[in-house]
Amino acid sequence: MDLRFVSSLLSVIDEGSLAAAARVAGITPSAVAQRIAALEALLGVRLLVRAGRVMQPTPDCRTLLPGLRQLLSDEAALRGLLQADGLQGELRLGAISTVIGDHAKDLVAGLRQAAPQVELKLIPGASSALFAEFEAGNLDAAIMVQPGFMLPKTMQFTPVLRQEIGWLLPKAGADEGLPVILYSREAWGGAACWQALVAQEKSPRIMAEMDALESIAMLVQDGLGRSVLPRWSSLDRYAPNARFVPIAGLYRDLGLLSWSRDRGRPVFKLLQEILQGSRLPTRGKD
Repeated sequence: MDLRFVSSLLSVIDEGSLAAAARVAGITPSAVAQRIAALEALLGVRLLVRAGRVMQPTPDCRTLLPGLRQLLSDEAALRGLLQADGLQGELRLGAISTVIGDHAKDLVAGLRQAAPQVELKLIPGASSALFAEFEAGNLDAAIMVQPGFMLPKTMQFTPVLRQEIGWLLPKAGADEGLPVILYSREAWGGAACWQALVAQEKSPRIMAEMDALESIAMLVQDGLGRSVLPRWSSLDRYAPNARFVPIAGLYRDLGLLSWSRDRGRPVFKLLQEILQGSRLPTRGKD
């Protein structure tokens, strides 16, 4: 049984549609449909049925679901056993865009120096998409915004970075009256920024909403609006002439999502040290 087909089935069930599952996996909806059809042919039962706009598991599929989810979990555990010291083999690491912008160089160089047998595969995405990929077994870990819900006991989230939340304003000229450019309310970090905004302005005039912090910063830099954002390390690269005004007591917490069974793997401890700056590579050396 091809476990990629199992992963696609579970993704359709969790996401509700072939299209949504395809976006998560980075393949076409027809490819997802072909995987489901192949799995149905192998098992000899129908697995999905359409209910309105949503794809739902059939009764036969519901019977099989616990076993199918266990298959993916066991496959990930076996992969971990083959890499017992955690410092060799492929590491599929998801990360949000600002983490990649701030830390990709240090992650690559740090692993090259301390764990040269680890092959880093760095995969970008929004926190919600990375969580879905991790849950489906397509990532070994993810650096993302802290989830706003209780994680199952099989997962753990280790905080590694804390970023202030505040106003990003054009440096020159009056910013009062400028429209607001929203960090998407659908994004996990954007929800906290939205709450901070409406606590200060009951009816903000919204110009645009997007899950692209770098683009928002550049729009503010050009004087087109103002925004409530987290302050990531390379913010000044995108808005060098803007000013950041922190909102007291508000932060965006980032951390490493991993499986609880991997708690002791040295590679994850190494990732945390690199992100927190306690084990940065020596500059100017290979």
